[in-house]
Amino acid sequence: MEERWKDLPSLVFRWDVFLSFSGEDTRHNFTHCLYEELLQNNIRTFLKDESLEGGNDLAPSLSTAIEESAAYIAVISENYASSRWCLEELARILERKRRLLPVFYKVEPSDVRWQKGPFVKAFQYLEQLHGEEKVRRWRRAMEKTGDKKGWVSGTRNDNSRLIQDIITQISCEVNNIPLDVAKHPVGIKFRVEEVMKLLDVKSNEVRAVGFQGMGGIGKTTLAKAVYNKIVAQFEHRSFIYDIRETSSQHNGLVSLQKKLIHDLFNDKFHADEVSEGIIKIKERVNEKRVLIVLDDVDDASQLDALAGARDWFYNGSRIIITTRDKKALRKPLVNDIYEMKELHSIESLELFSYHVFGRGKPADNFLHLSEQVVSLTGGLPLALEVFGASLFNKKREKEWEEALEKLRSIQPGNLLEVLKISYNALDEEEKCVFLDIACLFVKLRMDRESAIDIFKGCGFNAELVIKNLAEKSLIKIRDGSTLWMHDQLRDMGQGIARQENLTDPSKHSRLWDRHDIMDVLTSGKGTGEIQGIILDFKEDHKKISESKRQSKIRNKKHPIAYLKENFKNPFDFKAEEDKEVKLCTKMFQPMLNLRLLQINYVNFEGPFKHMPADLKWLQWKGCPMEALPSDFCPRKLAVIDLSESKIKQVWNQRLWKGRYKITEELQVLNLHGCYNLTATPDFSAHPKLVKLNLEGCQELREIHKSIGDLSMLRHFNLRRCCKLEEFPNDITGLRKLETLILSECYKLTKLPDDLRPMKSLTELLLDETAIVNIPDSIFHLEKLERLVLRGCLSLKQLPISIGKLLSLRVLTLDRSALEEIPESLGSLKNLERLSLVACKSITAIPDSFHNLTSLLELFLDASSIEELPDSIGCLSHLEQLSVTRCRSLRKLPASIGLLSSLVELHLDFTPITVLPDQIGDLNMLEKLKMIDCKLHTCLPNSIGKMSNLTTLILQNCIITELPESICLLVKLEVLKVNKCKQLSRLPDSIGKLNNLCQLQMGETSVAVLPEDFGKLSSLRKLKMAKRLHSEQPQNDEHTALTKEDHHKSMVLPVSFSNLSLLYDLDARYCKISGMIPDDFEKLSSLQTLLLGHNNICSLPSSLRGLSVLTKLSLPYCAELKSLPSLPPSLVFVDVTSCTALERISDLSNLESLEELCLANCPKVVDIPGLECLKSLRRLYMAGCTTCHAVVKRRLSKVSLRHMCYLSIPGSEIPNWFVPEVLSFSSLKNRRIKGVVICVVLSLDQQKERMDSPTIVDIQAEILDDRLRQKYSSSLYLVGVPETNEDQFYFCRYPERHQLVYFLRDGFKLQVTLRNPPIFTGLELKKYGIHLVFEDDDDYDGNEESLDETQLSLSEKLVKFFGLL
Repeated sequence: MEERWKDLPSLVFRWDVFLSFSGEDTRHNFTHCLYEELLQNNIRTFLKDESLEGGNDLAPSLSTAIEESAAYIAVISENYASSRWCLEELARILERKRRLLPVFYKVEPSDVRWQKGPFVKAFQYLEQLHGEEKVRRWRRAMEKTGDKKGWVSGTRNDNSRLIQDIITQISCEVNNIPLDVAKHPVGIKFRVEEVMKLLDVKSNEVRAVGFQGMGGIGKTTLAKAVYNKIVAQFEHRSFIYDIRETSSQHNGLVSLQKKLIHDLFNDKFHADEVSEGIIKIKERVNEKRVLIVLDDVDDASQLDALAGARDWFYNGSRIIITTRDKKALRKPLVNDIYEMKELHSIESLELFSYHVFGRGKPADNFLHLSEQVVSLTGGLPLALEVFGASLFNKKREKEWEEALEKLRSIQPGNLLEVLKISYNALDEEEKCVFLDIACLFVKLRMDRESAIDIFKGCGFNAELVIKNLAEKSLIKIRDGSTLWMHDQLRDMGQGIARQENLTDPSKHSRLWDRHDIMDVLTSGKGTGEIQGIILDFKEDHKKISESKRQSKIRNKKHPIAYLKENFKNPFDFKAEEDKEVKLCTKMFQPMLNLRLLQINYVNFEGPFKHMPADLKWLQWKGCPMEALPSDFCPRKLAVIDLSESKIKQVWNQRLWKGRYKITEELQVLNLHGCYNLTATPDFSAHPKLVKLNLEGCQELREIHKSIGDLSMLRHFNLRRCCKLEEFPNDITGLRKLETLILSECYKLTKLPDDLRPMKSLTELLLDETAIVNIPDSIFHLEKLERLVLRGCLSLKQLPISIGKLLSLRVLTLDRSALEEIPESLGSLKNLERLSLVACKSITAIPDSFHNLTSLLELFLDASSIEELPDSIGCLSHLEQLSVTRCRSLRKLPASIGLLSSLVELHLDFTPITVLPDQIGDLNMLEKLKMIDCKLHTCLPNSIGKMSNLTTLILQNCIITELPESICLLVKLEVLKVNKCKQLSRLPDSIGKLNNLCQLQMGETSVAVLPEDFGKLSSLRKLKMAKRLHSEQPQNDEHTALTKEDHHKSMVLPVSFSNLSLLYDLDARYCKISGMIPDDFEKLSSLQTLLLGHNNICSLPSSLRGLSVLTKLSLPYCAELKSLPSLPPSLVFVDVTSCTALERISDLSNLESLEELCLANCPKVVDIPGLECLKSLRRLYMAGCTTCHAVVKRRLSKVSLRHMCYLSIPGSEIPNWFVPEVLSFSSLKNRRIKGVVICVVLSLDQQKERMDSPTIVDIQAEILDDRLRQKYSSSLYLVGVPETNEDQFYFCRYPERHQLVYFLRDGFKLQVTLRNPPIFTGLELKKYGIHLVFEDDDDYDGNEESLDETQLSLSEKLVKFFGLL
């Protein structure tokens, strides 16, 4: 099995990539360019020094570098094998069993695989020199490399494109761990191990650990490293950065709550108040195990809003908090505090050296100076990184001495002053950009491209400055595009701005705090010192809009009530609009140097001539005006963003000296979402326009003809301009246009006839348009790389000239009306991706396809293709082929075996009956899918030759057996044969599949597992449940199990217990009979065990040894008579309808048990230890006619305190419950904490009913004071009784539940029976409701001597059950 990147201890690697190459062939050309590009993308790359080439043995430094690299790129060229040194590198690389990505540079992979072509003579010479034995190792290395998926340079039109593809792939590989930890994670490994002990992930309790330490000490880095290590164990997870900064913003805590829920459950919810968010969070995180990291918390109130206490969370959840202030880590949540320590001197020197010298040790002549720096920076990682980066490439000792002198003058521990040394070393332009980012743009989470546009507009050399700041570690690019800055650096930048005047914000160069800005503006204190302001009232605007919307609804429905509610004072008619923010333009008049201004969702009053003339960037989202006023004329404005505005026309059409009084410097115009805009402005006054965004301008009907004169325009976005019918025909000036997006312009029917001027176009998106034809002139778009025509329902043909688009890499024609594919398409020699999904009129692929030598992906899904041409085998670089739902495709051609690079083959829902033998020649294939190929009868024996196959899915086919050769698939990880009902046996030697992790064989006829099944040493998940015979389709001759098969019992081999890594076993309905073997405890990794609907009579006592088992499900095991001692890790136990079950062992050790299902176990006599189950939330005993009297006396205050659902035989409800409709009335100073509902039901067993484990017919309703339903919810009544006797159901809803949340004074709560009920024969005999207020159920002491009126709710319930 090829090792996956995720399995590597990536936090300890020194290098991301090791480059192996022949210096003679590629050092000074291809490899040099690749190396430079890798560095540009922050990928740590080892490139061997030229002086190391040659010699008899591999240099020690190279051996070390290979060992310390996470992945490898081998550039295999003609003379690669002429160097024994290159071959030795390759052999050692493969021995590391890490990720190797080969580049076949001007050679064929098959020549590499078999050492043919240019490699023949080289290996013959090596064998003469070193002997066949030694050379055999190198031959094996070349063979394995030739077998791997890589890049072939011969199919690319230039090296730059090939390099970009490599960068894209390797970046994905490097970033395959969820979070980027640190470029040089020195000292992380030991700290991660310490934290892992505190988190104890295997424990089922909720654990929260706080990382506490000063800023810059590495708390976030450690949190990310720990998150990466354990994230795979959590389905629901969230890492939230910068909580201190975000929570300080308007509605910051609410936005954090929304992000948390969205991250964890991909869910959105509306909340205006933190209290509403708390209820929602508590409701959701109580249901699922979660991993949460809350980074940079500085106040306990933030934790109260996001993760108040451990009892909010589901068992097994983990919470990590980073903070500078230990007081923020309160005990109700935090179990342990991990105090961050500075790096010790050796670690500090190593980290510093990486940032200065690019290696773990300093140069000898700088060792002493490096040690002095390390001593003065105090072991703080951030200081070492930033100060080290500032000395990068400084080779003179004098420069170091000067920097040290500055460092010595700083008080120990003063991190900001250390960081300021790096800031002071910047030039003036770099300082300006740094402060703009620190004070303004980091808060906006601005992407790199947008920032570059703005800084270019300010006249800066933007790309170079951003690059320099990144190299000096003063900024970073997160998630590939977003500007990010360490909070200490941000604080330093903001501190520099504040230092400009400690008492008067109006003298600061940049303003970002809303309070400071409003104070300056409303008091008229603006000054010429101010260069930038950011002010965003979007959240306020949303609240006002929602308030208006609700008011309109109320007004329409009940106008009189609306007036009474809103105008209690008849003279108070203050308009809602007055709540919106209004600023006076005159406030900005003194700000003569204002460059950057954000004023989102703000109204202005006064003449716009007061706005600063030197403004370069204006972001005015939500602008309420219909047009920018005629007196607004900042002639240096370069970037303007009016997205989501009410603009109908951009400029008020008032002339000034024959031209509009508007800027000629405009480079970027963003009108995204201006839904009232009907026509674009005249662009003749904007000759420098580079980017124009009109996406979502749904009323736009006209584009001014001057668009064709914009000779600088590079990006033009018209997506979702739904009413646009025509694009200007004159585009003669658009010679630099690179991207044109017309997606979802549903009424657009044609393009300009002459496309010649757009010779720079690389992307043309026309999806979901009404385009009827593509102009023949399209062939002039010689640089076009991507053409998207998805959903063009009027497009029936492509021009023959499309074959001349020699740069085209991606062509998407999904769901178009295309009737045929032109032969000329075969001329697209650089096409890499072709998609014809759901092209219903396409029935054939032209033979010319064999010329698509660069094609990597071909998607023909849901088309009417009847056959694949034999010439398809010529697509030697094709990696993915999908023909899913091609209902007319009945066979594959034999030439399919020639697709030597194919990695994925999808054949789902096709009528293919057999696969050709040649399919076994696909030795690069990793994934083969055949879901619902209902006519597919067998796999060819040649499948065993697919040496790289990792995933084989054959779901719902009619195969009767798997060929024995399948056991040769040594890399196979996933095998799914679900619903292959005719499959009656597995290959005898299946145990040879040493890397098989997942085997799904549910609803097959396999009844006997082979003897060597236990040799599946990597098996983690085994699904082999059988459905009941009555559940089988009766009319499908291919799918119904035979009666004989149905009666076969599953036989587990003796070796089964050797599956020590198995964590999920589903063997329901397998007719397993008798006793489960005692050596079952060897399944030590088992977490989920589903054995329901079997004939098991007893479980082994060794079951208790399954120390990580959390779910044990045994329903309908009708012969099971006793439950032995169970492992304390259990959370869920289900023995529903085990009708022979009599004895249950003591459960008092099950401290984590939350759910116990015993419904319809009539012979159980007792549940010993029940009173000790503190975590029990759900207990289902409906129909337990023998033990209920005993069990009721075992229900203690401890077990009832947190009980949410309980069912048990009984016909009474507590007399202190309200036995009818309850009218809610709040209590002064006592918050409502919950609602308890009890019902008594009976079910007539003579009536036919649906098969369901839950009764869904009983509903709780909240009615308002007009008896209108405000909320309704079905009670969760698990345990459908199999007796006519009355059953008692108890439901407790906590404060976070909507049934409690929606209660208001005067509202009524009632319980009803659905009419008509789903369960026929169901009778609701009585019900009662009780409200739980604060202090009602909080007392933990002994209550025996207390008066009944003083008892806690849980104690009252104990007494009630005792008498029931």
